Amino acid sequence: MFNANDVDGQNGTKPVLEVPQESVWQILPEQVGLRLDRYLVAQRPELSRTIVQQLITEGAVVVNGKVSKAGYALRSNDEVCLRHVLPSSQQKNVEPQTLPLDIVYEDADLMVVNKEAGMVVHPAPGHSDDTLVNALVARYPELQPEEGDLRPGIVHRLDRDTSGLLLVARNVRTQAALIDQMKRHEVIKRYLALVHGMVALDKGSIDAPIGRNPRNRQQMAIMAQDGREARTHFRVLERFSRHTLLLLQLETGRTHQIRVHLQAIGHPVVGDPVYTTGSGKARTHLPLTRQFLHAYQLEFVHPTSGETLKFEVPLPQDLATVLGERDLL
Repeated sequence: MFNANDVDGQNGTKPVLEVPQESVWQILPEQVGLRLDRYLVAQRPELSRTIVQQLITEGAVVVNGKVSKAGYALRSNDEVCLRHVLPSSQQKNVEPQTLPLDIVYEDADLMVVNKEAGMVVHPAPGHSDDTLVNALVARYPELQPEEGDLRPGIVHRLDRDTSGLLLVARNVRTQAALIDQMKRHEVIKRYLALVHGMVALDKGSIDAPIGRNPRNRQQMAIMAQDGREARTHFRVLERFSRHTLLLLQLETGRTHQIRVHLQAIGHPVVGDPVYTTGSGKARTHLPLTRQFLHAYQLEFVHPTSGETLKFEVPLPQDLATVLGERDLL
């Protein structure tokens, strides 16, 4: 059951990679049982396994017409379609850039960053510079990735306009261990969100599968058929006249999960230009230039020391100012 002291968060925007043409393969008897990601690397050796896994996550790979997972074991006569390909000529190393970072904690294995709103976590088509990863490889040259790997050290992501705590690994061993903790739901990430409307329940859970929106590949949506399981827990911190302040935790960590789930229950995040529509946008008269979503607390076990580490950062000034406008809330 949901514990009000345990609340987890969400990750960053990842545009679908551009595709010059579609590739389709029929699985042969000797290929049965291979993992989907390993099979695709063998078929397209110019793409790294990291890029292939990214393509799979973004829904750019379908098996028998359905989005699949990287670990899917191929079956006889399966049809694998790669719909989006990053041409090898577009792959490049990450350019080191000395950018300001608010470092909350740092040791030889990892660091915790208080990411400011507006910073993209990793390079992607159309946004190759001024990202957190550009800053990381400048600070830690040993993180410079293999060709085409644009996410060295990244354990989880925050959307560009979401502020707050982000966990980064300084070596491959630590990155793998932290990602494993994430998969076991052992990394606790608590978020604060101001949403439209009066949330009736004091606390509750949203259980609805999320997948890439087939009508807009840059967005996510509730997908009963092809979505991946997604559960969000929430607790009301304060109700205002027209808005509610929530503390949130994701049991899973799908792209845009908090934003999609809150939209689904009729309480979209204030200032969200993607998942707030109609009267929600018209009602926003607050001094806010981005979505009111902040990664507030972070808790995990250090892979080397075994120590449980807990961090908390308050709301940044722009969000704190909004809460000060009580007459507008």
